[in-house]
Amino acid sequence: MAKNLFHNLDLNLLNVFFILYQERNMRLTASRLFVTQPAISKSLQKLRHHFGDELFVKIPSGLEPTAFSVNLFQAIHPIYQNLEIAVNNINDFEPLALEETINISISSFLLNSMGSKLFEAISNAAPNCNIQMYKWSNETISHIQQDQIHLGITYTINDVPAEISETQISEDNFLCYVRNDHPCKKDEITLAEAAQFEFATIIAADWNYQRSLAQQTFKKYELDYRIKFRSELPSTVLDVVSETDMIAPLSGFIDISHYPQLRAIKVNVPDNILNYKIATYSHYKNRQNPLTKWLIKLIVDTFEAEAKKSPKLK
Repeated sequence: MAKNLFHNLDLNLLNVFFILYQERNMRLTASRLFVTQPAISKSLQKLRHHFGDELFVKIPSGLEPTAFSVNLFQAIHPIYQNLEIAVNNINDFEPLALEETINISISSFLLNSMGSKLFEAISNAAPNCNIQMYKWSNETISHIQQDQIHLGITYTINDVPAEISETQISEDNFLCYVRNDHPCKKDEITLAEAAQFEFATIIAADWNYQRSLAQQTFKKYELDYRIKFRSELPSTVLDVVSETDMIAPLSGFIDISHYPQLRAIKVNVPDNILNYKIATYSHYKNRQNPLTKWLIKLIVDTFEAEAKKSPKLK
């Protein structure tokens, strides 16, 4: 049986062989590989032993490849070149060539205000891909761990598993939304003034599922309040607020021009307690993945662009 020449072959030595074949000179080969000439000589000895052939013989002008060396180079150099190109281009990423489905999970508070804008940004950059957006749920972290979700977007959460990577991307300054003819006519109110009205709010998994944002805020300042309505659907909360005197504390990223029946009121509170950090969540192993890095950069740019449009977010 013929000797298996690939068995135990050091690919680093193979790289020395290719450059030595091209240069036909020990000094030039050493220079290209940033090593010493004795190191190249040692590598050549190992190659000769492995292949059982001289590979190169000395001539006045340098080195001359043997017949075996010529056949070896011609047979495997094209394959080696393709491998080199593939390795060097592994981090190249071209959104226009992207055809896969991108799965994103996003907080209920942000899905209503930023979902369509993120879809537009991704779709414009990668027109051939499909986008699926899910409401952030109690299972989202598990889905990210299982690679079922490419990226999650929500307000920073506690006790994130070690294998989940968190990247803060923006900040949300919550506003109170009321119908245009609401009894409160001010553009800015205090927390005590806001507490005089009933509240409607969104239920968001892993963030305010047990206690609403309004409840947390009012409790801190020992104010009486009433949360009359809660829903997982942002559209339902906005519909209820449009027909009642209730107040809805929601994301400052909401484009109020889409809701002509509503207006936004800023609540003056100390310590910026209504400002919340927004972060993306992905599997730690994907932190250097070109798709993940591209998505995060695009999401950051989209949030920054929307924040600039709203003075109340600054």
